[in-house]
Amino acid sequence: MRSVKKYLLITVMVSVVSAAFAQDVTVTAKLDTNAMLIGDHVGLTLKYTGPAKSQVLWPFLPDTILGSIAVIGRGKIDTSYSADKKSVTLSQQLNFTCYDTGFYTIPQIPFKYRFLPDTTSLMITSNMMLLAVHTVKVDTTQAIKPIIGPLKIPITFREMLPWILAGLAVIAVILLVIWYLRKRKKAEPIFKLRPKVVLLPHELALQEMEKLRVKKLWQAGMVKEYYSELTEILRRYIENRFIVPALEQTSAEILDSLTGNVGCPPKVLSKLGELLVLADLVKFAKTKPVGSENDQSLANGIEFVYATTGEQVSAGAVQVSTTEKISG
Repeated sequence: MRSVKKYLLITVMVSVVSAAFAQDVTVTAKLDTNAMLIGDHVGLTLKYTGPAKSQVLWPFLPDTILGSIAVIGRGKIDTSYSADKKSVTLSQQLNFTCYDTGFYTIPQIPFKYRFLPDTTSLMITSNMMLLAVHTVKVDTTQAIKPIIGPLKIPITFREMLPWILAGLAVIAVILLVIWYLRKRKKAEPIFKLRPKVVLLPHELALQEMEKLRVKKLWQAGMVKEYYSELTEILRRYIENRFIVPALEQTSAEILDSLTGNVGCPPKVLSKLGELLVLADLVKFAKTKPVGSENDQSLANGIEFVYATTGEQVSAGAVQVSTTEKISG
């Protein structure tokens, strides 16, 4: 008996609370206009406002209403809260059209909702709406025209871009064919080969030593690098000029190979020996020559090259650049 009374008490309390909340729930259904032309569009706004904890079963309108009104667009359901977060508003925009004239009464639209954690479903309905659909007055003396004329949509650059690129490609192909036919008519080659630039061994060595002087390596404290580049330039020159494997020989072996060579005077050979010995001391014994010695080493190298050019230099010419293609 007590359990029955307790159940009845809870039921009454829930009903009272639900009724109290129900008073705070409002729904509306509003048309943009109550009159429209046949085939035109009209908007319908559905709106629900209630406590923030309420759960709504949103109404779904069929695609066709009253047999003649068609739903042609459904917007998403938007949600917004009040400043104190105690109430919530849900709204949705729908678009209608009608292809038959007449006066239509759109019935009430039901909204089902409940207040969590209570699972009791409640329902509230919107107001009824009137919609008048009129026809267009037709002047039978004039030609039949569409209700709304065709819309002119401007062409965008993105739509024109493929055609522009295709046109440029066609022009490029035409110009290329004309250029080719002119070359063929004149019996000219399509591509011309630039002559190979040839430097003699002494020209190449002097050029490289001038680049080394401009680098100012020993002035920047890079003495070892300075002597390494200088001796490599001279070794390459000796190898090309005297056909001696100087790049693979030691300093002593290089001097032995050049001793007695008619193209290498003993005086300049002696200066070359001084240069090579000093370079070995810098590279392997970490000797630090003074500035005048560094300048003198470069001067000795230049003097050695000038003194050994001889008449046989043409036999050992060195190619220093590659063939390049240039358009005719």
